[in-house]
Amino acid sequence: MDKGFGIAALVLVILAIFVPIAGIFVSGLALVLAVISALSGDRVFATATPLIAGVNTFFLSPSVWMAMAGSSASGEQTGFVVAIIVFLVAPFVAMILNATGNVVLNRP
Repeated sequence: MDKGFGIAALVLVILAIFVPIAGIFVSGLALVLAVISALSGDRVFATATPLIAGVNTFFLSPSVWMAMAGSSASGEQTGFVVAIIVFLVAPFVAMILNATGNVVLNRP
């Protein structure tokens, strides 16, 4: 179960690189799958997915650039950028929770 969700997350995050506007939302779905994978015990795919999603979101996505430019011009912190950061950190938090034994998704 852990490798399956991890591979699906990695495929989705790579696919999100080539999708123009909805790619951010596809990356979000990939990060949710990476959290499930991390809670199941996977480390490799759960680490690669947020790294690729972060590069895609912050360096390859003009819509995020516009959101960050708009928030800096108005002087307010936008919730969109904060949500992206939370989604990127979530798989690492899930790995820590799984490693300490607090949250473990068992195989059927």
